[in-house]
Amino acid sequence: MKTKERYIMKKSLFLILFALMVIPFNQSCTNMDEELFGEVTPDNFFNTDEENVSALGAAYTQFGNFASGDPLSLQAVSTDEMVVPTRGQDWDDGGEWRRLHLHSWTNEDGYTNGGWNFGFGGVNTANRLIYQFSSLVESGQVEQATADAYIAELEAVRGFFYWQLIDLYGNVPLALDFTDPNASPPTVPRAEVYTAIVSSLETAVPKMSKAVDGTTYGRMNFYGGQTLLAKLYLNAGVYAGSTQWDKVIAACDQVINSGKYSLENNYFANFNVENSGSKEFIFAIPYDQVFYQGFNLAVRTLHYGSQQTYDLTAQPWNGFCTLEEFYNSYEDTDLRKGDAGTAEGPAARRGNFIAGYQYNLGGTYVMDDGFETPQPNRSPVPLLGDPDGTPLNFGNIGSDQAQINELGPQAYRQSGVRIGKWEIAVGSMPNNMSNDYAIFRYADVLLMKAEALWRKGQNAEALILVNQIRNRAGVADLASLDGALSYDLEGGDVAGGELFNEIGREMFAENHRRQDLIRWGFFTDVSKWVLPFYNPGDVLKEDAYTTLFPIHRDKLSANPNLTQNPGY
Repeated sequence: MKTKERYIMKKSLFLILFALMVIPFNQSCTNMDEELFGEVTPDNFFNTDEENVSALGAAYTQFGNFASGDPLSLQAVSTDEMVVPTRGQDWDDGGEWRRLHLHSWTNEDGYTNGGWNFGFGGVNTANRLIYQFSSLVESGQVEQATADAYIAELEAVRGFFYWQLIDLYGNVPLALDFTDPNASPPTVPRAEVYTAIVSSLETAVPKMSKAVDGTTYGRMNFYGGQTLLAKLYLNAGVYAGSTQWDKVIAACDQVINSGKYSLENNYFANFNVENSGSKEFIFAIPYDQVFYQGFNLAVRTLHYGSQQTYDLTAQPWNGFCTLEEFYNSYEDTDLRKGDAGTAEGPAARRGNFIAGYQYNLGGTYVMDDGFETPQPNRSPVPLLGDPDGTPLNFGNIGSDQAQINELGPQAYRQSGVRIGKWEIAVGSMPNNMSNDYAIFRYADVLLMKAEALWRKGQNAEALILVNQIRNRAGVADLASLDGALSYDLEGGDVAGGELFNEIGREMFAENHRRQDLIRWGFFTDVSKWVLPFYNPGDVLKEDAYTTLFPIHRDKLSANPNLTQNPGY
């Protein structure tokens, strides 16, 4: 049963999405054999605020792929926080998932095409709607002041998608005019695109709504725009060659000093099924298993047998896991880590992870019905078999065989600590979760400001913010932001190492980790976080050019004016 609060907050986006299904803009029925019941045109639409908001819906549909589609693959699986092992033939896909984790991707891998489509799909839709609203002003149908607010919101949406594009691909076409006749625009230097998008946002964001209620939930408002600017400023050194720490602080302060957001007392209030009322959500995707589908992390991460644990309506796919070093970087007392199931019973505390022995709803072991039989003659690599035994035990926590992050091609079926950050509802559809997904939340704003302060040498002020995050997690204050890196504990202390670690622990699986690794100069340390347990035919790369993904061959074929990134 949905709560009234959740229903109200989601209603606005649901109306937007519903409108998309029934409103073919600038189209009419022309088949004279059909009875014409009505048509939507600029003359009979865009007459009310509700109709204008409905028109914005197309700009937000693209976000549905963000939480567990290609953006997750590109931003998380390429890092030290997540891996997709090959178990038997599952998740092999010609080695594509292993290549993603080992940084040996090619311009033929599908997720590189998907990331491009995600970004430019959003850009093109935003441009179309900006043009549409501008045309309505010119025709006198919509007042300029009314259109300005909607256009500013659309420019922020466009800025988000361009942020993703320059982050993933660097030099990309710059298209800000829907009427531009050039069907094959050339790539533009990353810094130039960054400057254009930031300039657009700096003009647009002050015009955006400062309301924080059901009318703006699931939409970009003023504070979402400021957070987006903070993200761009935070990575300005990467994108444009010059840092912007003061601007990061100023943008974050717009959110912090508003008094409209705060940390939830319970960290997991942000990730529960009923999480629409979170005080931390600045911009969220209001997923719903019926009305707005697309969040399917549960089916991607859980073992087949986990269907019994949660009485799921479908069997999971046994894919995404975290890595051993990342899991172990949390203190055992950290509320975000949670507990592992033991031989005596299931985990007592929920955490970001699902680890240890697994139980069904009746309180008995879930059995691993997918364990392997050794195949010594298997080529190219013998299948060693699954020594874990039949009780399902993610990661063999507490044993002397901690197989947490095997990559494959012979990873054990039950290896890997699974991703449990978002609550998995009993009896739910694992391929369509109803948890809302925060693209921007308040904790991230505090951590961005903390990093900017630290970069400026204001360590004491940064430490206060970081310890706010740790206090909520139930772990002791840090006395220093220096420390060994979570993925390289043997490497000794690094300046800001504990700050870097805390950003990772708090923001786990929220599609920021790749950016963090690149900004801190750690992205090419691949060999330090992968076990030497992968197909001898696979290649591990630590080259600097891998900080950008290649433009997919299909895009190069379709547009001869594109220039491929170096190294590919």
